[in-house]
Amino acid sequence: MIGNWNNLPNNGMTDFKFYNDSVVSTENYFSRTGKWKANESIIFLKFPKIHPDLRENIKLNYKLSNDSLLIKNDFDSIFKIPALFKVENYWIHYLREMKMEINLPKADFKLVKNDSMDLGVNLYITQKNGKLIVKSDYSNQFNNSKILDNIEPFIYSERAIRKESEEDKMYFNLIIDKNIKKQTVDSIKTILKIFPNMNTFRVYENDKADYGKYDLTNSGEYWNWYGRFE
Repeated sequence: MIGNWNNLPNNGMTDFKFYNDSVVSTENYFSRTGKWKANESIIFLKFPKIHPDLRENIKLNYKLSNDSLLIKNDFDSIFKIPALFKVENYWIHYLREMKMEINLPKADFKLVKNDSMDLGVNLYITQKNGKLIVKSDYSNQFNNSKILDNIEPFIYSERAIRKESEEDKMYFNLIIDKNIKKQTVDSIKTILKIFPNMNTFRVYENDKADYGKYDLTNSGEYWNWYGRFE
């Protein structure tokens, strides 16, 4: 039970951090610290009195299975779906939403920090069972055999939600698994040249970047991609 549990991909806003002598509970950007104990089926939480609408003593029925934790209040009839997942790596946890695994390549050059994340269109690319998989932040999966037919309307919809002054500054963030062959990467870049004004930024591994770290405090501090324009 000890560790960090979070409900991404639901929305990532339910979070528990269990320590030996305390627990930090966060729900929709509101955090509070209390005490906890557990038996084989129930977690007992006790928080200091902060607000009359907040319960101080909470009983949660739970089911623990490897890296997932199902919970429900003692007055609920069913367990909350989806589960809370144990967070040991922000990047792996982030990719759960798209049901993907991406091991980023290491760079043999100086990485550049991408400071204009809002203008980038993220494309996540990996392989599974020999099949190329391409997804966006919205988990749209493009059919690789007809990727142009699928990606064009998606990019046009992305442009439609931008300010006119931003359209010429848009670009692609390519988050590509390190095992994808160069020939395949080049083919994808060629396909994307249908939008000649959009450059491509290739993302590389950076252990200090905390890719995928969620913002529980609503501080507005977000992580950035690191890599280079290619």
